[in-house]
Amino acid sequence: MASTQNQNQGQDRPIIKAHSAPENHSQHVKDPLAHFNAIPPFAKMLSDPALLSTQVVDRRPLPSGESNFVRKVMNSGSTVRACVTFFRMLQPPASMVKKAQAAGTKGELIPMEEITKSKAMLQGGGAQDGEDMKNPFLLFSALVDLGEDLCGYAGTMHGGLFAVLMDEVMGTAANFQSEHGAYTVQFNTNLQKAIKLPMVVVIRGRVVKKAGRKIMVRGCIEDQNGNIMAEGDGLWIQMDKNVGRSQL
Repeated sequence: MASTQNQNQGQDRPIIKAHSAPENHSQHVKDPLAHFNAIPPFAKMLSDPALLSTQVVDRRPLPSGESNFVRKVMNSGSTVRACVTFFRMLQPPASMVKKAQAAGTKGELIPMEEITKSKAMLQGGGAQDGEDMKNPFLLFSALVDLGEDLCGYAGTMHGGLFAVLMDEVMGTAANFQSEHGAYTVQFNTNLQKAIKLPMVVVIRGRVVKKAGRKIMVRGCIEDQNGNIMAEGDGLWIQMDKNVGRSQL
C-alpha cells in the first residue's frame, strides 16, 4: 500500500498514512463507498464525526506479487466484492466533532457503548500500555462484502477465513504503530457464529498495548446488527526494516 501521508488538518486529528486508491481501485463494485452507504447501519457508521479517515481500499496487484492472496484471490464478484476502511478515535475532542458536524458531512456521534459489543477491544491504551498520543491506538475497521465462493459448508463461510480476515485488519492496525510494519507471531480466535454467505460484515482491529517491539492487538467480526461473529487477539512484532507488508 502507499506509504505517503494523508494530511489531516487541525491539531485535534492525528496524521493517518494513506492506503487508498479512490479511483482505479480494482474492486468488483465500482463505487464501494456508495455500496455500503446504501445499507442503513453502515451508512450510520460511516457518518460518525469521530472518523479520521475513510478509504476505498486499493486492491490492484503489485508488481512484486506481495499480498496477491488479498489483492487477487480474495478480490472478485464471488469472494470479496467491496471493501472500505476507516479509523475512529475512541474519545474524539468535542471541537473535532463540532467541526465535522458543522461541515454538514457527518451525523451524530456514536456513543462509546454502541461502537462495538466487543468490550475487550475497547480496553487498554494510555501511557501505561505504551500509547503515544501523537500516534494513538485508533480503532481500525473494514466494511467487507463477502461472496458465496468463500464457503466451506454450502452457504457458510469457511472457518479458516475468520482468522484470515481478522489477521488482515488487526495486522493493519499493528502496521500503523510501527515505522516498518509488523508481522504476526501469535494469533488466537474465538468463533461464535457462522457467517451465512453472501454477507456484509464489519471487521475491527485495535492495538491495546505496546512493549518494546511487541504489539498486542484485539479484533472482531460483526454483522450489520453488531452481533459478534468472532473475536481474536494476537501478538505482532515490529520489523526493524521495511520488507513489505500486507495491509487491508
